Amino acid sequence: MGKARIVMISPLPELTRLAQQVSKELNFEMEIVEAFLDEGLELGKRAVQSGADVIISRGPTGVILKKELPVPVILIQTTNFDIIQALYHARQLGSKIAYFDYIKRKDLYDFSNIAQILSLEDLRLFFYRDEKELDEQIKRARDEGIEVVVASGVCVVRMAQEQGMQGVMVFTSREAIVEALQWAKDFVHIRQKVREKAEYFKTIIEHIQSGAIAVNRDNEIILFNPVAEELFKISGKELLGKKVKDINIPQVQKLFQSLNLAEEEIQKINGKQVVFNRIPILMDQEFLGTVIIIRNIQELQNLEGFMRSKLYAAGGFLAQHTFQDIIGTSDAIKGALERARKFAQTDSTILITGESGTGKDLFAHSIHNASSRREGPFVVINCVNSSEDFLEGELFGYEEGAFSGTKKDGKAGLFELAHGGTLFIDEISALSPSLQSSLLRILQQKVVRRLGGERLLPVNVRVIAATSRFLPDEIKKGKFREDLFFHLNVLNLHIPSLRERKSDIPLLMKYFAEKYRGDNRGVADSFPDSVVRFLSDYDWPDNVRELENFMNKYVILSEGSKDSFRLMEELVDELYRFREDSKILKGNEDNFLTINIGTLEYMEQQIIRKLSQQYDIDKKDLASLLGISRTTLWKKLKALHTAN
Repeated sequence: MGKARIVMISPLPELTRLAQQVSKELNFEMEIVEAFLDEGLELGKRAVQSGADVIISRGPTGVILKKELPVPVILIQTTNFDIIQALYHARQLGSKIAYFDYIKRKDLYDFSNIAQILSLEDLRLFFYRDEKELDEQIKRARDEGIEVVVASGVCVVRMAQEQGMQGVMVFTSREAIVEALQWAKDFVHIRQKVREKAEYFKTIIEHIQSGAIAVNRDNEIILFNPVAEELFKISGKELLGKKVKDINIPQVQKLFQSLNLAEEEIQKINGKQVVFNRIPILMDQEFLGTVIIIRNIQELQNLEGFMRSKLYAAGGFLAQHTFQDIIGTSDAIKGALERARKFAQTDSTILITGESGTGKDLFAHSIHNASSRREGPFVVINCVNSSEDFLEGELFGYEEGAFSGTKKDGKAGLFELAHGGTLFIDEISALSPSLQSSLLRILQQKVVRRLGGERLLPVNVRVIAATSRFLPDEIKKGKFREDLFFHLNVLNLHIPSLRERKSDIPLLMKYFAEKYRGDNRGVADSFPDSVVRFLSDYDWPDNVRELENFMNKYVILSEGSKDSFRLMEELVDELYRFREDSKILKGNEDNFLTINIGTLEYMEQQIIRKLSQQYDIDKKDLASLLGISRTTLWKKLKALHTAN
């Protein structure tokens, strides 16, 4: 929408100068033209034709403009103080003073109080309705011996001067102009809001996929949108303003036979089944008219699936990763990627297996983004640490009142939200037997029913399930349904552990260092072979996720660190202190050493010497037992050898 245009039509040079000064001080954009009465009206009409939004004026000229122009006209008000100033000046010119104004402004000012303030004993008031009466009142004032005429209109002052009297103008104060400018600004703002709202409604009505017909309280058609035109095969413009009874379209007349509220009534219009709602328009309980909303039933059915997929996808159910986010060049990870890319080209159910932290979710996201469903929603649910009731409500949804605590309008389940896309069920082995049975039924029938509901909703969803457990063992234990396993295991994808792809560790270290360092350029992205070797020998029970957390901690602690390599060695030592090594010595006897009390360094030397002599283990396992890296162990053994 363009910038608002405000025009002031000033009847006085003095007003023009003051308005220019005030608008400049306030940085208020406004056009100012100088004219009065008929000439001012002509300029006002031209301004409106060229797009003026608001007109500002004063005195008789402003009154004429307000009466004749179709846009808001703001009148600069004359204050009591303005009148006092003019009368004070008039008192210097003569003792018999008259004030002239429109009859409608008779009660605006407290002239008795003004006369007392100025000690005016003979202040006469003259009011007029039109130019003829003004002329008569001017002559009457002359005949009564009036010496000075005070008025807010330049024409009044001039007429008085023509009759031999002196004239004094009531000039406008700065405050009155500021107030008028603020009023104009408010008018423009309100008008713009009204225009915006009208444009919104116009656009909505013209582009909604439903037909819309509206009549006013006199049953005259005031709206017939393009969808309704297409449905009834007629131009809506031909019907606007006509009464419903006068148009020759029986089907439209039938829609308006009743003015009562109608919900979901069905009719056949030009061979199409439609459902319509009849909605009375009320304001403060007063009837204003009726709106009919018409929808094609076939189009509603087609749109239902589209809405469920597109709208919910736009609501945030989007896959965040692609195959490019999976880092590694080992044969193990390349084999998993090759299989996953092939699976993405199909629409079959996939079961992803692998230890915790291997990136099963990363593969699920990537498969969706590489599939034909990439434009649809990607919905995720993790079954771990969730109650059966929670998972049931999340997966299948519920109707209002299905159980205590339900939302007012019910809730769509994740199968509904994933319509046209992918549902990723993580740690599916945690599902209860009853939920496994419900899930199997949906996979077989491809329909879902909300809890507490009766309607079966068809769903077009690809399911990707993931688990860190070995499902055949879970089946033997009676914890997982064998028939559900076979439905899920149409395509199976195993994600290798980090132990199975140790050659990828240097790449992952560099990748995570770059990911977390941001502007901290002091973080190294290459590391000594000894550090890489230690990290490659570590078990990584939480796999890639644990390595990522390790590198994140390294980056955080690197800020301000002068020796990033030394920091990495310390973190490796810390990592090894928490390692559960299967070769750690067991048994009560083997878990005790006897040493002599001394300095910390002396006791440490005793521990290392006795362990290295007592147990037949290599330096790698000895370092693990002590919770230190091999580099640190080598340094301590060297110091021990030197001391001896």
